Amino acid sequence: MTEVRFHSGDPTRPARSTRIEVGLGSLIGAFLLGSGIVVTIGLAVAPSFVSALVESADRLAVRQTAQRGQEALESVRRRQEKLEGRLVADELFLARVATITGVSMPVGFPADPLSSRVRQPDLEFAEAHLARRVGAFETLRRRIASARPAGPPPSQIPSRSPVEPASAVPLAVFGTRLSPLTKRPEFHVGLALATPLASAVLAPAEGKVLFVGTPQPRTGAEWRALGTILVLAHGDTIRTVYGHVGKTLVKKGATVRRGDTLAQVGQSGWASVPQLHYEVRLLVHGRFVPVDPRLYVLDADWLTPAEVRAPVAAPPGADLPDSW
Repeated sequence: MTEVRFHSGDPTRPARSTRIEVGLGSLIGAFLLGSGIVVTIGLAVAPSFVSALVESADRLAVRQTAQRGQEALESVRRRQEKLEGRLVADELFLARVATITGVSMPVGFPADPLSSRVRQPDLEFAEAHLARRVGAFETLRRRIASARPAGPPPSQIPSRSPVEPASAVPLAVFGTRLSPLTKRPEFHVGLALATPLASAVLAPAEGKVLFVGTPQPRTGAEWRALGTILVLAHGDTIRTVYGHVGKTLVKKGATVRRGDTLAQVGQSGWASVPQLHYEVRLLVHGRFVPVDPRLYVLDADWLTPAEVRAPVAAPPGADLPDSW
């Protein structure tokens, strides 16, 4: 048996004693010894544990910082892509305005989208590329603003889609294609737009109706294939042609303004589906030569920058019938 005596800090108070049995004393001794061992081990490994804990916190902070940086980078990239998309549309519009007004464009304008040439470009490179394109855009804009148009007045330039663009899908564009009938290469001199039956055919500019009806046999099979045709004169140097029309709403000799309804989309001639055949022709050396109509449609982006930079030329001999 062991007696443990407790002395008070007040010398006037008597000491107190407690007796501990041998078994209980052994337990208490073992507990104190174990506690000492644990404390000793804890003091020995504490620096390593604290260091590991600090390193783990640092790694977590680095990962969080890297994730926030990646999110910020992706946000900048998305804004850059959105800005480039707007710039592409503006470049196409301005390039077409320059084309129809005869203003020369800077070399390489309009540019191809950066995403089509470089996969995930460096942001610094993309920024420099966009800056150069914006500079070229401003240069062309100033040229157009200071130019003195030598051609017809703006009211006579066919500058809008002949049908509602939101409901139209290009079936065939200006250039070489396989004939849907002969399956042989042929040059398509217009723009074939699939659109709902009886949709309004609109005047793209101020003009005068030159012809309405079905072509005579002597005009050639290429004209008879268009079924009911309507032709507008926009001054003395521009003609627009509309084929496969259904019901016509104007007569020969009528004067129309931009946006007036000329007819309804039909399926006349050799058309397999309701569609409109649309041509723009310019007077060149005494002949009305077809040009890519998409260059004159400013309210729909149906062509690429490359097609604006290097427009396709029609083959020689393509002209309107003498009676038109």
